[in-house]
Amino acid sequence: MFSKKIILLSSTLALIPLLGGCGPNLSPNTYSGNDVGVASRVIKGTIIAMRPIKIEQNSGVGAVGGAVAGAAGASLLGTNPAASIAAGAGGAVVGALIGNAAEKGMRRDVGYEYIIQLNNNSTISVTQQQDLQLALNQHVLVIYGSTTRIVPDNTVTMPAPAATTKP
Repeated sequence: MFSKKIILLSSTLALIPLLGGCGPNLSPNTYSGNDVGVASRVIKGTIIAMRPIKIEQNSGVGAVGGAVAGAAGASLLGTNPAASIAAGAGGAVVGALIGNAAEKGMRRDVGYEYIIQLNNNSTISVTQQQDLQLALNQHVLVIYGSTTRIVPDNTVTMPAPAATTKP
């Protein structure tokens, strides 16, 4: 009986780091299947300011996993049912705190906050991961959708059609 509890506890603890990958991908280069085939509004602009930021993603999975693991592990310490329940409750609290801290450590990214002067003279702020090399005064496209993205403006300005004269 005791060995089954240890196996269960070990399995739960081993799965906690894997649950940290369940959050959203914040890259401007990654699209979900729901974004494919959906038209998005695009506005041209220029980056007028930028600053580095830290992006912390906290889904709560680490806290929940830590609470389960802490409760299961601590409940093994009790010598009678009342002691097991008390130890399990305390272990759940401690496990949740440790799991939450572990998730924050694993789920931290570097990004930038961009201040963009749009061509319609409005100004917006957009944050995104540091996947693209964007620079101050760079012309960009702001792509609105389920996730707003900033990408380099690689569009080509087409010359106006030449006027034709009839002979």
